[in-house]
Amino acid sequence: MKDYKNKPFSVQEKLVKLLGVKQDPCISIIINKDAPSPKNEKFQIAVKNGIKQAIQKLQEKHNDKRLVKKFEDELYKIFDTIKFERDFQGVAIYLSPSYQDVITIPFEVKNNVVVDNTFEIRPLLRAVNRMFQYDVILLSKKKTRFFNGFHKYLQEVFSSDIPEGVDYYFNLRVQDREDPGKRESEAMRLYVNDIDKFLRLYSDMHTPLIVMGDKKLVAYFRNNTKRPKKILAEITGSYDDERLSVIQDKIREKLSEYIQLRDKQLLERVQEDIDAYNYVSGVQEVWTAAAMKEARILLVEQDYKVEGYSVKDGLFLLLVKPDDEEFDYHEDAIDDLAEMVLMQGGEVYFVGKGLLEKYDHILLTLR
Repeated sequence: MKDYKNKPFSVQEKLVKLLGVKQDPCISIIINKDAPSPKNEKFQIAVKNGIKQAIQKLQEKHNDKRLVKKFEDELYKIFDTIKFERDFQGVAIYLSPSYQDVITIPFEVKNNVVVDNTFEIRPLLRAVNRMFQYDVILLSKKKTRFFNGFHKYLQEVFSSDIPEGVDYYFNLRVQDREDPGKRESEAMRLYVNDIDKFLRLYSDMHTPLIVMGDKKLVAYFRNNTKRPKKILAEITGSYDDERLSVIQDKIREKLSEYIQLRDKQLLERVQEDIDAYNYVSGVQEVWTAAAMKEARILLVEQDYKVEGYSVKDGLFLLLVKPDDEEFDYHEDAIDDLAEMVLMQGGEVYFVGKGLLEKYDHILLTLR
């Protein structure tokens, strides 16, 4: 039996958690993979060079040789845990006195090495926030595969928690071996039950799910899963041993259609709050509600950007620079709003252009 104990964090959740860390030192190493190869040797060298840069910057900031040596040892231990042969486009290493994490990233990133009293999080978080995020489960008799999707990019999740294929249940888990029909039905029931348990931990309730695989398996899953509304789309066929790029291309074929469907579902989801007037719209009203920690679900049109100035300890947002009071400048207040909502445990979604026109391009439902 699978042992589902610890809920893994998504890339977005990890970044939000690290956003609030303030310690000295906080080391951030972000490296992009420029030239993929079977073992990604050049990528490994680039990450090692990033570690060397971080140590040099740490030496320049701190005279304590023992501290520098401790962090150097930890960084190389982290390096040894990275599985470079897997498909990802970039890696971010974060290390401080009490935090450490490695985040593999499926999209292109800008190389950066920073030693400060906070982590270099915002560029990655803002990129992730604006992407269409979804999950993919590949159902099969042989083996099950699971992916996190970020717009046109996929990243495969490797975990011992992922249920085996249906054949495992058919051969080892089913007790009644006399009736082949009943045996197959029971195997599929057990399989879907374990898939549901896995998805409860590895896929947020509101993250859309694309289901791929054998037509019969996909149909059985749709009709028997405990969360059918989570399913965004189905793609039938045999993809057991397909390369990531093939699966990625299959999804890209209908990506715009999936995004439109996701946007429609989001608007339907917030309609009850709209009908009950449990929302605010317009960037200034949304800003104040979020600053007062009332945010639940933030919807923003994809290309909407606003320059602004927050005043009164960040409670209000002005669109014109104030002359007579202190302010914080926001080059893009929308990105800062998204961070504010996520830090409160709220949800953030960027939707298609024009969908929120009657709400001044931005809408926030309230707690």
